[in-house]
Amino acid sequence: MEKEKLAQAVKQLRKIKGLSQEVLANKAEVSLRTVQRLEKGETEPTGDTLNRISAVFNLSPEELLEWNCTSDTLKKTVRTRFEFLHIFENNLVITKSECIDDLLDDYGKSVNNIFKTLMVFFIGIPIFTILAFVGYYIIENIGLALYASAFAFLFFVLAFYSILFTSGSSLIKKENITKLIIKKSLYFTTVVIIHVESGRLKERNLILKNDQIEVMKDILLSEKLIEEKDVKLKTGIFSFQTLNLALPWIIFIFVMIYKKIDQMMIYYGGIVLFGSFLLISKMIQRSINISGRKTTNR
Repeated sequence: MEKEKLAQAVKQLRKIKGLSQEVLANKAEVSLRTVQRLEKGETEPTGDTLNRISAVFNLSPEELLEWNCTSDTLKKTVRTRFEFLHIFENNLVITKSECIDDLLDDYGKSVNNIFKTLMVFFIGIPIFTILAFVGYYIIENIGLALYASAFAFLFFVLAFYSILFTSGSSLIKKENITKLIIKKSLYFTTVVIIHVESGRLKERNLILKNDQIEVMKDILLSEKLIEEKDVKLKTGIFSFQTLNLALPWIIFIFVMIYKKIDQMMIYYGGIVLFGSFLLISKMIQRSINISGRKTTNR
């Protein structure tokens, strides 16, 4: 019975983490045959094997032996624009379908979407770098050079940010959540989940339709995952987001009136660089926060 329970735990945890049997074997530094036999309940793992496999799942051997997916009660399932948020007693699970059938498949879809986004960034970096070179050295246009350089730098920062802070597992432990808020921007309303995973602060964003906002708010409040102060559904007229939207139009009108194309590119480039450094500041702050968390937990 213990072997069957352990086999089920390893199989389900592997899928939750988005790992194939081969990847689990490589990470645990055991043979593929060992993992296959373990998941079939054909063998009792040695202490060393149990330690290695537990470490891959960020669990102690005792936690792995006692882990049971079905023991974590599903409390609520909430629909968002593109995904479903399943609220368990101890975990949050994000899936593409209403049923939690295959988290490995969901994780694969998330990785695929991130890969497509990264491809856009990695294609954009050399394009804008070449454009900056042409602007500065060939046609000697400082405005174009700054504008293109700013976007090349922004794409680099965005790629780095995506790799470190947005990709992650479909399962989030409640104990690892550092912040959960409902936030409205000029374009859409999102549930922002910031949590610790693999030693980093990861961010998951769930986009809500207008008719889903109140439902999500009520459920998260009733489950005590957020407080009223974590619901930010108003955007002020003079907010940074409003300024971010209005400033390009102000610059555009200025250019149309005074015909200063070079100045427009310099201004736009400056705005892009400013946004890039804000993102870098955000990454540094998150790194500091996680370091402080580790220090506190010692």
